[in-house]
Amino acid sequence: MITSIVDKHDSKFQRLFEIMPGLLTWTFMLSPIWLGLLYPEAAVYLLIFLAIYWVYLSAKFTLGLFLGYKKYTNEIAIDWLKACKELDFSTLPDKPTLPDSLDDTHHLLLIPAVNESKEILKGPIDAFLSQTYPLERIILCYSVEEKYYDMVKENILDLLGDNIKRFEKVLIEKHPAGIPGEAIGSGAGNRTWGAKKAKEYLEANNKPIKNYILTHFDADHVPHEQFLSRLAHLYLKTDRRNNHFYATSVHLFNNNHWEVPAMMRFEANFVTMGTLANRSIPWGIEPLTKDTFASYSSSFQTLIDADYFDVSVGVDDSVFFWRAFFVRDGDFKGASHYIPYSADAVLGTSYWNSYVSLYKQLLRWGWGVVVVPIAFKGFLTNKKVPLTTKLIWTIKHLKMRVIMVNISFLITFGFGILTLANPNVRLTTFNYSLPDIISIILSFALVFIIPGTIIRQKITTPMPKDWPVYKKLFAMLEGPLAIINLLTYSFVPFIEAQTRMLLGKKMKDLYHTPKVRANS
Repeated sequence: MITSIVDKHDSKFQRLFEIMPGLLTWTFMLSPIWLGLLYPEAAVYLLIFLAIYWVYLSAKFTLGLFLGYKKYTNEIAIDWLKACKELDFSTLPDKPTLPDSLDDTHHLLLIPAVNESKEILKGPIDAFLSQTYPLERIILCYSVEEKYYDMVKENILDLLGDNIKRFEKVLIEKHPAGIPGEAIGSGAGNRTWGAKKAKEYLEANNKPIKNYILTHFDADHVPHEQFLSRLAHLYLKTDRRNNHFYATSVHLFNNNHWEVPAMMRFEANFVTMGTLANRSIPWGIEPLTKDTFASYSSSFQTLIDADYFDVSVGVDDSVFFWRAFFVRDGDFKGASHYIPYSADAVLGTSYWNSYVSLYKQLLRWGWGVVVVPIAFKGFLTNKKVPLTTKLIWTIKHLKMRVIMVNISFLITFGFGILTLANPNVRLTTFNYSLPDIISIILSFALVFIIPGTIIRQKITTPMPKDWPVYKKLFAMLEGPLAIINLLTYSFVPFIEAQTRMLLGKKMKDLYHTPKVRANS
């Protein structure tokens, strides 16, 4: 009954769920005003709760960092190709999806490209050539935007040289511009085009789809030499392997880490530390609500079953997760490993252009809120997804899209807004001391910046030796930039994205972050 109603009124439900995140966000953000007028005591307790919750999150974040770093150091020391060779295939789970042997276990690397220079492409290609996993079992599939196809293809072929023969196959496909229904600047369209061409190649050459592990890399991603060997080991040992995606918990930005302005570097570290911590927490909803981000892998069959990506939306990473989630009736989870890859931190053509470029990239990330209508409509129509799974993911959406986006703003400015809305709040003794209470709580939370700084230094590339002492000292003390970041880049673009969707203004032209190097 519900399914038929949703199908009949699809556009109305779509609009309802588009409105919901932005409406909840603005309601929560303005709570010191409306709650301060209606029930000021509740507003006070809300602000205190948020401050205490922030300390809890900081403590949990720090524990996650320690656990994640330990797993990282343990995994990086293992010879994963040797571990793969020691696997007994007769004991591995899920025989229908299992390749017959390690020799039959292949990697398909899908790499969309736009206009990347030879300098950008060189790092990844060198990394592919350096993989411990046998290259004759690796297919590289570059899908290049039509406008720059000739230039990028020439760069790829020049960088590969005679090494092109060492791979099972190198495909360099041209993604045509202006395909009807594709969002402009859509990475999803480019990835879908490349994936379909790869499928055509495998079928034309009678190569079994089930033998291929698909990994999505961006054109600047530089995987550690053990990345594909570790991935193969994890994939082969995972039960119901078609019902999982596989991703590292260590997303680094070492390609140009020390070349970018401080705020760009901090934002990159924020992603690195946040992913490492959140994917290493053993309790709560985090282990149950991992979704795809940046580079990730799955069986190639899973991508085909999910009908590739939604090219009309254009947000490929998180939207793919939900397509696979529903095609697997909610039985689709993340499996993590700790062998890293490295990407480019945002760098513009000038100092100020770097800040503009970062904002546009984060606005595109914020547009990932489009998965909310996809998820909630799917929850209503797919009766095979367990109710508990739907509830857990609903909590995750509310936490991530509403609470986490606004918590720093409310902790910082909430009491000031509250007293402006209702000056009588200041008259009580308890409320008079509230700013001091919150200040003490947040000062305590600053202690947790120290462990993050130490671990960050251990997994990122060392600072340039020729830097002056003052510059090195400043880089070591970048932790307090968290306060500025949380009130700017981790706040404003996400609010803008949700507000755009609330008002029905689509982001039809998605921003492709240019890859720039300081010496280019």
